[in-house]
Amino acid sequence: MSELDLHDIQGNITRPYGRYGFPYARYFLFHIEEGEGDAGRWFVDQLRAYVTTAEPWKSSKTENRPGVTKVKPLVTVNVAFTYAGLCALDLPTATLRGMPDEFIEGMACRKHILGDLHGSDPAEWDPVWRDANLPHGRRTHIWVALNAQAKEIEGTPVDELEVWTTWLKALTENPHAKDKVLLLKGHGRDGQGEWQDSCTRMVRDPVTGRPMPTPDEHFGFMDGIGDPVFTGQYEEKEEAVEVIGDGKLMPGPYGQASWKPLAAGEFLFGYPSEGQEESMASVPYQFMRNGTFMALRKLHQNTGTFHRQMRDYAALYRRVANLASEEEALETLKAKMVGRWRSGVPLTVAPTYREMLDILKDYPMMLKRQKGEVLQGPAEWLAYKAELARIDGTAVLRNFRYTDDPQGRKCPLGAHMRRANPRDMLDPQPDRDAKGQVTSSTSTLVNRRRILRRGLPYGECSERDEDEHGVFIMALCTSLFRQFEFIQQQWVQYGLDFESGNDTCPIVGNRDQAAKFVIPADGTNGAMPFVAQDMQQYVVVRGGDYFFIPSMNALRMIATGEIDPT
Repeated sequence: MSELDLHDIQGNITRPYGRYGFPYARYFLFHIEEGEGDAGRWFVDQLRAYVTTAEPWKSSKTENRPGVTKVKPLVTVNVAFTYAGLCALDLPTATLRGMPDEFIEGMACRKHILGDLHGSDPAEWDPVWRDANLPHGRRTHIWVALNAQAKEIEGTPVDELEVWTTWLKALTENPHAKDKVLLLKGHGRDGQGEWQDSCTRMVRDPVTGRPMPTPDEHFGFMDGIGDPVFTGQYEEKEEAVEVIGDGKLMPGPYGQASWKPLAAGEFLFGYPSEGQEESMASVPYQFMRNGTFMALRKLHQNTGTFHRQMRDYAALYRRVANLASEEEALETLKAKMVGRWRSGVPLTVAPTYREMLDILKDYPMMLKRQKGEVLQGPAEWLAYKAELARIDGTAVLRNFRYTDDPQGRKCPLGAHMRRANPRDMLDPQPDRDAKGQVTSSTSTLVNRRRILRRGLPYGECSERDEDEHGVFIMALCTSLFRQFEFIQQQWVQYGLDFESGNDTCPIVGNRDQAAKFVIPADGTNGAMPFVAQDMQQYVVVRGGDYFFIPSMNALRMIATGEIDPT
């Protein structure tokens, strides 16, 4: 296992904070007035002393590890910059000139590549993002994220979140920054927010009244499964578990697939990539090393439209697929579009509703939530949390492949999950035995197009499209073009690689009402294929941009203005 400079890497790169006990987040956007680079550097200098790194925290897993002295913070602090922000901070021309085109242009200018049209057009984004894209608008320059733990009893954010918020606002009122570094307002559809709050989806315990964190997003599916694992991210024992299903497939007999971590250079500058080259985007070397790019997107979920159409489709799907009940039809239909059951169990592991319920027999609290029942009291919630940890340890939610389902009879070819990470399904020449059965398969194409996914849901869950709710997606990678934009354009928006023609992803794809989604017949009970026609828009973009997440060393360079591009 290669060593990473964890003390030099920002912690939100190696850790999805939501899984590490930080269910709350707050995002701030700042603008540096023209010609006020000194004030901007002073502002960065105040921040950098508190930025959370990737160094391990004291815990049951690390307390006996040599050199582990960091205490888990109540609130994490992380910072990133747009290209316009690096310009406002007076970086050298050679450094700015070497940045990739997509980062220089910014997300709004790439709307035709990303499919951000119609309701997702930048002209329709929240005011704080929309105004930034106007000719004389105040551009976003600096992004600051605070991730907070929850109070043990109340389940609400720790008080320190408000302390840090007050401190950040006070920085902009300091004489060094007043009227020079501005906190941008305009979050939300009403444009009144000074910042964007984000939170793990909560369910209120009917016994205690306490909000309880869940791993679900607003459509009701377990989220945050399948994040890539890369070299050096975990200690050896942890890596052996985490890499299963989330690393890269290695050649070997189909039933004995092995998994290895992806190359660190796919997600961090200064390390070898899957292309056997050291990833780098600009100069100087030390400025880029241990940093990465982030594609930040605020995705609004039209929950009312989604659930209404699913119920309408399910009534017909039940008859077409010869299913036993409306409940089975509805759950199966949703799973076919996503690629997983709401419980997180993949379709390739449990192709039918009955098989999925059979797997969950050993996880009674997960089964209860899959059936839509509410957990009652702290004991059931603790049991649920323990079951999530136990099923994660078995890797049943992650350890699967697609080459044994070439027709999409288990998981449709155009399902959201197959598009986001096709695993081995795009291997042009998988090895086969004399009977034509796949014996081994890998895919370098896919390995070079993985992204780290960070972020949390936002807003209260409801079945009203007009309510403010959705999810923040933070896609981290060293090549926005090769990784994030390729996935978004070629796999999410186009369907050719998945034999779906021009049909977009059924969940997050941008489309008009002529869109459709095809569920092949499984070939077992005489059922016919099912076509969901006239699909409406379930997710729209409400804002975002491309950011550079620098290393601690690069933050020092920015703050001091000492960057030598030679």
